[in-house]
Amino acid sequence: MSRHPLISITSTSFRPITSPLTAPILFPNTTFALHPAQKWSILGSSKSTLLSILCGSHIAIPPTGRCYPGLRGTIELVSFTTGSKSTGMLAGANSGETYLSARYEAWREESDVSLRTWLGGSIAGKNPFEEGGEVKGKEALGERKKKVEDVAGTLMLREFLDQSVMTLSNGQSQRARIAQALLKRPEVLAIDEPFMGLDPPSRNLLSELLSRLPRAPQPTQILLGLRPQDPVPAWSTHIAFISNNRILAQGQKEFVISTLRRSGKTILQEGDDTQKPAPTLLDKVWSAPAVPASISQDRITLPSKSTSSPILIQMSNIQITYPPHPPFLQNFSWTIRAGERWGLFGPNGSGKTTLISLLTSDHPQTYALPITHFGHQTRIPGPGRPGVSIFDVQKRIGHASPEVHAFFPKAYTLRRTILSGLAETFRAKPPPATEYAETLLAEFEDIVAGPGGWDDTVFGEACLNVQRLALFLRAVVGKRELLVLDEAFSGMDNAVRDRCFRVLAHGFDHARQALVVVSHVGEEVPEVDMWVRLPDRGSDACAVYGYA
Repeated sequence: MSRHPLISITSTSFRPITSPLTAPILFPNTTFALHPAQKWSILGSSKSTLLSILCGSHIAIPPTGRCYPGLRGTIELVSFTTGSKSTGMLAGANSGETYLSARYEAWREESDVSLRTWLGGSIAGKNPFEEGGEVKGKEALGERKKKVEDVAGTLMLREFLDQSVMTLSNGQSQRARIAQALLKRPEVLAIDEPFMGLDPPSRNLLSELLSRLPRAPQPTQILLGLRPQDPVPAWSTHIAFISNNRILAQGQKEFVISTLRRSGKTILQEGDDTQKPAPTLLDKVWSAPAVPASISQDRITLPSKSTSSPILIQMSNIQITYPPHPPFLQNFSWTIRAGERWGLFGPNGSGKTTLISLLTSDHPQTYALPITHFGHQTRIPGPGRPGVSIFDVQKRIGHASPEVHAFFPKAYTLRRTILSGLAETFRAKPPPATEYAETLLAEFEDIVAGPGGWDDTVFGEACLNVQRLALFLRAVVGKRELLVLDEAFSGMDNAVRDRCFRVLAHGFDHARQALVVVSHVGEEVPEVDMWVRLPDRGSDACAVYGYA
């Protein structure tokens, strides 16, 4: 094994390629080295920037200060923090242009790509038939198929191989992107926030897989980008703790943890029961016993605390079916009234994203199912009765989710992003800012302080913390009747998240608004009154309801 480091940075500073020469320097006078067999966890608010620097991005000052003396293969960066390729549907899911509702349609287009095909296209190499003729070509195709099935099996994706990539849930899409990167056999794999949005079993599974990679026949070095509140995997050997574009501490895991502890900072570690966080609502939710599917939903749904409040959404024994697959969300009932604050929970792939699409009317089956939106029992026009369009429904809903993040125009300024919450669609010109909008902008002005601010900073160029904040403010600025926050706080700094919670606590109108929150992390769930937990897809259990 080479003794040279795979990545070496010595007394070097960095500047983004697109920034002017007067822009602030990133990671001034930085020294860092990745040696073979090391497994690094990089924690802190500037982790994404450092990962991109290690992978070759940004201008090095001096140019010779960053080199790769021991690297013989490639470096692959998988980021779940910003941009359309890291949230929502996977790039290449459809060979043409697509739209948000497309992922929920039962009818699949010829241009749709299966997960098997999508992953198979990630394997490097020329056409095997051109290189070795028909016999060797078939053998090579068989080997490629086995590689895809092996990595899919390891990441619990094998049952989805023949499913359209467009229809994968957020958690499944996240695992698929990591599988795609592994099939490229990189020598260094950098993953920014690999556990974001994953339920505990999926997180543990992914951590176990990543722990085995350096011992594979073709070793892959791992660089993880984690938030300070994320537990460092037990198999991680080294830690770099960073803040404000500076490395504050780096080295072997035990050394960095003890060093930071002396300065009052605590690093969470995977499997350390002494650091177990305080119980959250999710502990109560997951400890609730399962309910057999044979029991009628009408017997287990929660009675409303205020039956006089108007009903905003009502679902009555609905089920979603994509033939020839068995139905899911079977006989599901849910009533949401004004003044109620709901938590929606469940494992990855249980149907949370689909259920949210029914709430927001993005799902095409919304029109055919017994769902009442804001008093409209049917959406179809009839004699003397106009139809109810998707815009009629969505103008009464504030919505933040990975799907909104994926499809949102990246060229908007942050101000335009937030004020679009006052318009009916992303693209419509927003009306003048309301007094409440100006109050929110002033409340969080310190988060975007510096060059640009709300008026000139471009949404797509902002860090994940600011992007998620802007989309949250966009969802709440219109004070719409139904507020849906699907993983809206994932990727936010703790301090910013807590300030958003205060906005919800003080700005929520109990007389006319309802709230639905989706999350896998207890600390990212604001105050709710009731909750519903969906079962694993394909299980013989039904949804469970409870009071917070």
